[in-house]
Amino acid sequence: MNFLQGIKVVDLTSAVAGALPTMLLGDLGADVIKVEPPEGEHFRYAMDGAWFLAANRNKRGIALDLTTKEGQEIALKLVKTADVFVENLVPGTVNKLGLGYDRVAQVNPRIIYCSASGFGQEGPYSQRPAYDPVAQAMSGIMIATGEPDRPPVRQAPPLIDQTTGLYALCAILACLWDRERTGKGRRIDVALLDTAVWAMSTYIIHHSITGRLPSRAGTGHASFAPYQAFDTKDTPIWIGVTTDRFWVAFCQALGLDELASDPRYSTVEGRLKHRNELIPKISETCKQYTSIELESKLAANVPCGRLLNVAEVCQDPQIQFRRLIEEWDYPGAGQVRTVRMPVMISRELPKTRMRPPQLGEHTSQVLAELGYSKEEIQELIEKGIAVQYEPQA
Repeated sequence: MNFLQGIKVVDLTSAVAGALPTMLLGDLGADVIKVEPPEGEHFRYAMDGAWFLAANRNKRGIALDLTTKEGQEIALKLVKTADVFVENLVPGTVNKLGLGYDRVAQVNPRIIYCSASGFGQEGPYSQRPAYDPVAQAMSGIMIATGEPDRPPVRQAPPLIDQTTGLYALCAILACLWDRERTGKGRRIDVALLDTAVWAMSTYIIHHSITGRLPSRAGTGHASFAPYQAFDTKDTPIWIGVTTDRFWVAFCQALGLDELASDPRYSTVEGRLKHRNELIPKISETCKQYTSIELESKLAANVPCGRLLNVAEVCQDPQIQFRRLIEEWDYPGAGQVRTVRMPVMISRELPKTRMRPPQLGEHTSQVLAELGYSKEEIQELIEKGIAVQYEPQA
């Protein structure tokens, strides 16, 4: 898909919140140039490289020492002809590298300049470093997550990072469209804490109405019952009964005539009021089946899903039908499964044109496009200002 063919993106990011939107721009056809320090971005090697591989396909990679005058000059040449610049350094750091908004906008007034950070570019916390769990902690997510009688827990995947990246992508695309009409560049400021607070908006509204704080409910929810994971003969299954129609379907599927005829459980309000009596009865029923048996009985009419591990997810027939998982060979890691951009357009998912780059894999190529001669490129490499990846024999 080449919807963004002709759009050039300079990517000065690491981890997820900044690297994700640039990858998705690349998935949609943009030419994304990832700029890393000579030692590589600090998430390149985390989880055996999985972090980096998950957020950096469809990018060309160059490695520059931006603490040097020559490295900064190269970066400014890159942004001078770019459409989008994305960075997610702690606010103020990018200014020290000569790539702050004012400097970049001076050489390229049409640039869409996006900054992703923990707390935003201004404010009392703006200079603080942060990761996804910090935002989970400070937004009310973490204290509301987990089992009622256990300590709070964080969400395992970095959903705040990822959602912040999606908001950044939304803003970048909107600004590119606006620029077509106005010719103006824009500055975008997205923050992990803002995203996390937005994610809690329903609970914030509910607290303002009732004065009640959200409580930890494990796999369940305070508004519905049964609405949680249940043990079976093998692995658990999650079942969600949110309406009286689902309740009738649930009881019919499992032959629970006694529960279906009990007036205490016939309404959403009644099932909540008598949750402590109802849930043990349903738990005992679920333990009489395997998770696959339960899913086969319920799935057509009641929201449910077996609790799968990631190996099982990759073998799931619906995931395979959607062609969401793809495999490619990556140097040093072998055959790697990755997840494609989960947006189907005209029955197609965006394709992987390039695997994530090795450190400095495209340095010489990009420098040549900027007008540097072979001799000048070699000198920059010998000085350590630029790094060019050389495949091992």
